[in-house]
Amino acid sequence: MTALVLAGGCAHPEAAPPPRAKAPAPVSSAQAELQRRYAGTYVYAGSDAERRAVSAAVERSIASLSFLAKPIARQSLKQRAEIRDSYTLVFDALGNLELSSPGFPVELGPLDGSAFPLETKYGDQSQISQSFVEGVLVQKGHTDDGSGRTEFRLEDDGATLLVHRVMESGQLSAPVDFTLTYRRQ
Repeated sequence: MTALVLAGGCAHPEAAPPPRAKAPAPVSSAQAELQRRYAGTYVYAGSDAERRAVSAAVERSIASLSFLAKPIARQSLKQRAEIRDSYTLVFDALGNLELSSPGFPVELGPLDGSAFPLETKYGDQSQISQSFVEGVLVQKGHTDDGSGRTEFRLEDDGATLLVHRVMESGQLSAPVDFTLTYRRQ
């Protein structure tokens, strides 16, 4: 039986962070404004219904797996779909985003969409890219076994952050797809 391993879209480094860019990347005024708006700490504010939706998304994704494969896949996916207590987003003058959450390794990499390697909390080797796309902060990741995307969408109130996660693999019946609500601290 093969264990199912997926990129969760937000990877978590265990090793030393990638070297920072040598010179600041030029940042447009629109990009600088997005960074200013998104910078901060956001605490999970979702409901029990959101928590149940994560579990339901995992169950939908493993529906076609064999009886023997389901428990392993379920455990692996539930770990990778873990709801974080909070997210802190810090943007530096060198064009990097530092994303941190309690209990998870810090994620640090360029915000220009270029790929960089990270090792997840669960030891997965992942290639990650991150950038703003039409005002939404998007992280994409992939491993040999799957891919993922996390979209951080700041609502107009400037305090509500919706975190939409999608994890995909050819081994799954459907993507693991859910959205969580966070509030600025």
